[in-house]
Amino acid sequence: MNNYAIILAAGIGSRLYPITQEMPKSLVKVNAREILDYQIQGYVKSGIKEENIFIVTGYKHEMIAEYLQNNYPKVKEIYSPDYLSTNNMYSLYLGLNSISKIGFDKLDFLFINNADCLYDEALMYEFVNSEYKNAIACDVGTYIEESMKVIIKDDNSLINIAKTITADEGYGVSVDLYKYSSKTVSRLFEIVKDFIEIKKDLKQWTEVAFPELFKTEKVFPFDIKGKKWVEVDNNEDLLLADKLFSNFNINEKKALICDMDGTIYLGNQPVDDAINFIKNNNRLQYYFLTNNTSKTPSDYVNKLASYGIEAKESDILTPLYVLEEYLKDKKYKSIYLMANKKVSEYLALRLPNIKFEFKPDRNEAVVLTYDSEINYSKMKEMSFLLNNSSVEYIATHHDIVCPTENGPVPDIGCFITMFEQTTKKKPDIILGKPFVNIASNILKQYKTENIAVVGDRLYTDKKLADNLNCDFICVLSGETKRIDIQSYEGTYPSIVVDNLGEIE
Repeated sequence: MNNYAIILAAGIGSRLYPITQEMPKSLVKVNAREILDYQIQGYVKSGIKEENIFIVTGYKHEMIAEYLQNNYPKVKEIYSPDYLSTNNMYSLYLGLNSISKIGFDKLDFLFINNADCLYDEALMYEFVNSEYKNAIACDVGTYIEESMKVIIKDDNSLINIAKTITADEGYGVSVDLYKYSSKTVSRLFEIVKDFIEIKKDLKQWTEVAFPELFKTEKVFPFDIKGKKWVEVDNNEDLLLADKLFSNFNINEKKALICDMDGTIYLGNQPVDDAINFIKNNNRLQYYFLTNNTSKTPSDYVNKLASYGIEAKESDILTPLYVLEEYLKDKKYKSIYLMANKKVSEYLALRLPNIKFEFKPDRNEAVVLTYDSEINYSKMKEMSFLLNNSSVEYIATHHDIVCPTENGPVPDIGCFITMFEQTTKKKPDIILGKPFVNIASNILKQYKTENIAVVGDRLYTDKKLADNLNCDFICVLSGETKRIDIQSYEGTYPSIVVDNLGEIE
């Protein structure tokens, strides 16, 4: 078969701002792959040669050109300089015009799709290789207000396609994937040329040409039979695609390591859906993870209890436990501790053999926690020790900000930067996530494939999952925004969801 494909990728995708301010929509990643990659791979695996695929570009076309050069150098780009003043029928016009120079009689079938759709590879393979000469892939029985709906005649052929079709009239929704024979493509080009060249109507959707085509050519709905597809118009669609095209399976998990602030709550504001998930899924063992060393383990047990979540202190994963074991192993006797009163009392009770004091002639180490009562006197003492002694410098974690319901506030990472600017010293050791010691006991109980980390930060929660070699559930209820994932240089999260409650 000598089949061709045209992918329409000229649009701006403004409803996906701010992501599409940085890149064209077709290069947005879903499950570590660009949307465009799903389409090209789907066509190639269905038997269409790479060199027979045409992509009509416009907005940020240089980025698409570079992507094609690096990944699919045989795919042909057609640039539409008028993308701001035209719609995708004009893009189709440019694509059909290019193929007409090859000769419509040289092709068996032409496939057309919009570049903002993801398709299951099985869907594309079955559609490309279906017995239909002319077909529109349809999600039969489905009604989506924003999508193109179709109406069929008694012989099951299509009579209309439009967004305005009602639920009562509609047979299903188009998934924006079209197949036409060489004869039908020739007729389609005549119709499109009439819109563009005669009527000078450059702002129409491609589908506006199809009802006229249906008058002379029989086109049939191809039932995708529930296979996966998503049209990505906005951030809600993108989150749906993230979930639908992820390979993550919660049923394979026995335990979840859940970050708390930004995941279960935001400051004092609960994330209700996440809390309900934990309360309703008691098959799983939960461990509650925090880098926040301004609070003790019992504080977190009590806070979780206020949301109806039962937990023991042993279920809390905090750098304070790691710090306690580390100081015992080092056998230190005198330490300068920068911590609030509650944490200072907690550590003094747990480590009775250590004196927590400011004694420059005796101090063996300085410990920096997230001191919510930090003041200038403490900063002077800490700086004095770092400037004038060879003490070991220990930090419990390195989070830059702490999320709250009123926005982020400075965390220990800001303190670390301040002391580095003042003394030129960096911590000798950092104990909290993403380092595996904070969760080492869990690895003794479960295989890595049976656990997952849930969190809202890529540089701590995601990195911890990487270090544990387990899945990472990225929630957008805290610090990380969807655009951050696009530019993240590490491996892609196992799944991205608005909050933990969306996991199924």
